[in-house]
Amino acid sequence: MDNTNLLEGVQELTLYTGTYGRKGCTCSCIGCTQESYGRRHKDYQGTIEQIDTIIEKLPNLKNAYLLGNPDVSVDTEFCNEAAKKFIKSGKKVMFSTSGINGLEVAKKLTNGIDAKDINYISYSVDTLDNEKLQFLKGNKNINIEEINEAIKYCMDKEITVKIQPTIWEINQDDYKEIIDFYSKLGIEWFTFHAGSFEALQGKEIPINHVKPEKWIDIVKDLSKIAVKKDLKIKAPKIFLSDDEWKKYKVSNKVYCQNGGKGLQIWMQEDGLKATFCPVLAEVMPKFIFDLEKEEPVILEKQENNCMVCTKCVDGNLKNMSVGGKGKEFILNNQMVHNVCRYYSEKIKYG
Repeated sequence: MDNTNLLEGVQELTLYTGTYGRKGCTCSCIGCTQESYGRRHKDYQGTIEQIDTIIEKLPNLKNAYLLGNPDVSVDTEFCNEAAKKFIKSGKKVMFSTSGINGLEVAKKLTNGIDAKDINYISYSVDTLDNEKLQFLKGNKNINIEEINEAIKYCMDKEITVKIQPTIWEINQDDYKEIIDFYSKLGIEWFTFHAGSFEALQGKEIPINHVKPEKWIDIVKDLSKIAVKKDLKIKAPKIFLSDDEWKKYKVSNKVYCQNGGKGLQIWMQEDGLKATFCPVLAEVMPKFIFDLEKEEPVILEKQENNCMVCTKCVDGNLKNMSVGGKGKEFILNNQMVHNVCRYYSEKIKYG
């Protein structure tokens, strides 16, 4: 297999526009996946010249998802300039933000950009409880009312808004209130993520992952809500029954190990570092490659079993699993299998 051809298949890009990591971010989210990555690399702000290189290396790129450094509130003006560069080359852009500094960030981020060139802006609203939100984001200054003001501004500009909560045990029952509130504002798109621990191993973390039985119930309920309210809702179905597990192994390939349509890039001082799966790369750095110099590292003929998904659950939950390995759980005398958090990205409810 010619590994360089893998880059020709990339249609979507998730981009960290630098490597400040948690050190320079406007929030200090407890579950930040960029904390450990940022601390392993020198602080750096990307350049427009690097954006040109990305466009050149990915000839079939269609969408660029800008996460910022690591949030668009950190380097808003640069994210705006980078977006314009992608748009000029015929790509669509998306943005993701915690929502801190609400309206100010929204205006700077979208300045001079036509709404039709923005697929969406996602707001990471984990709860409507402001005190709980501040705890999860690690910042006493973030304010739900400011976030909502920014969301309304974007919607007035006819920019599609997506709400993107991360669910931990602490906010596991907040999803209904989130959907109810924002759907009444006219938002029809919600993507739920499961809190993840692969970047936080060996640390004392004051939050827990949702238990398998509860997560299964949440996903089922989200499906019902999507149909009832006619909404677009996505959530990873990460705990599978035996029957679901058999179908999963037959019908899915581990795209993160074998390439795929999506690529994640960190803009660093020593080059553009890329991976097909950030979860895999966090645990096994060999799956990070230099976009300009190196061929992608892949595992050929690796069957549908993520090597690191068990590292995404917290220690207490792992101890509840069969053999303490985090791979299987027994619920109501039935086996449940832990699979990749991106497993159901292709599954849309509603």
